[in-house]
Amino acid sequence: MAKVNIWQLPVRSFFLGAIMVIATVFCPSQARAQQFDISQQSDSLWILALTIDGKVTGTWQITHPVYRFATADINGDGSIDAVVGVFKASRYFKVPNRRVFIFKNFDGDIRPLWLGSRLGGELVDFNVIDNKIRAIEKTSDGKFAVSDYRWRGFGMGFDSLISICNSIEESYNFLNQ
Repeated sequence: MAKVNIWQLPVRSFFLGAIMVIATVFCPSQARAQQFDISQQSDSLWILALTIDGKVTGTWQITHPVYRFATADINGDGSIDAVVGVFKASRYFKVPNRRVFIFKNFDGDIRPLWLGSRLGGELVDFNVIDNKIRAIEKTSDGKFAVSDYRWRGFGMGFDSLISICNSIEESYNFLNQ
């Protein structure tokens, strides 16, 4: 029978526990388990919530109708961002239309990363695929362009054209691919 040092197991457990506590305390919040959720409070109020390790650490009020919500690491910093589609006018485009807002985890609180007035053309809908925004946009000739946009330092920039479609139904075939 092998001889076991009685201090071996408790000491090992103590050190493993200490390492876990230190990692939790000093680890940046984006490396811990985080999640964004959104809930509708009324017709004109939505609440975006950031949860880290099961605890809500931040909220943000969105006072515009929301038509789409997704999460992804849009800016490539290793932290999940919230991508929210809202219907509103903007400073440069006075007619209410679909816009994309991106929020980030900033030390356990929610901060805007980008409040877009426009991606490219008139936005119909979007999805997030491979940390890029895939958008359906109506063209001036009544067709629908499906394009990918990626983070370009400040805001989204055109990445690639996926397809030009004659109908909205056809364009939705490319939105989820």
